[in-house]
Amino acid sequence: MEMFNFSSGETARFNRALTFVHRQELDIELSGANTLIVKTENFEDECEQLAPYFSGLGLENANARLVFNPAKGGSHKILVNKAAISKLSYIHTMVTELVHLGHLLSYNAECGNIYRFTQDQAIAEHYYEFLLWTKFQAMKVATRAHALVSWHEVNGEAAPVGGCYQFAEVNFYSERVAAALGALQGAGSIAVWREGLWDLLEELAFYLGRLAFYQQTARPWELDEGFPAAAIEAMVGQDNCLALCAALQQAKEYSLWQEQKRNIRKAILAMQEHGKGLFAPRA
Repeated sequence: MEMFNFSSGETARFNRALTFVHRQELDIELSGANTLIVKTENFEDECEQLAPYFSGLGLENANARLVFNPAKGGSHKILVNKAAISKLSYIHTMVTELVHLGHLLSYNAECGNIYRFTQDQAIAEHYYEFLLWTKFQAMKVATRAHALVSWHEVNGEAAPVGGCYQFAEVNFYSERVAAALGALQGAGSIAVWREGLWDLLEELAFYLGRLAFYQQTARPWELDEGFPAAAIEAMVGQDNCLALCAALQQAKEYSLWQEQKRNIRKAILAMQEHGKGLFAPRA
């Protein structure tokens, strides 16, 4: 793995962050092989130049762009948006993209070149569920790496007494889940509701991934006063939401994802059935 345009201090902190990542979550020898990470001031321009050659995979964001090469032994690149970096946020961003890369390597080896998927193939191969899973796992792993490096920046190199890290304040960004739920509540038809459901699922994957660093079993109402429990129950069913989280949480590595992908789909289908009930004619 090569890093370009990063200071020696940034590189050292990133390498420290990788020590907080388990090998089953991220095999850095696999994901880092033939991978170049570049911090760029021309992020949007470079992404635009890549677009004709590497179509979007559903993982693109304003912080970084993963350029995944599906060829065996191919070279990969991660573009990091310099303008989006705030303090140590680059650690979260880079760990996220490396986790995605590791998952894509395994998925691509099993299912074939994802750039050539038709929509029917993507559904048959559980690709949309895969995206939710990798977003959840990447958020969980990156949240841990970023949080622990940040803790040591403030408190020094020594491990905390008793081995238990404590954090004064945590932001789970539940307002993004609430906003996605608000869009569902405003849907005028089941078709619009289904489109909005996938926006909600993405936000739930991010939210539950953050939560998973702090709770092994999801009980968001215990940690997050802003958790929109009532809206979740009304729109998709809280039990369905927790079933989705349990399946995502249990799939801690790719082999376990293969076991849990049908349970992830089952939870999503249960949410869709819940949504149908919202638009069913009332007697």
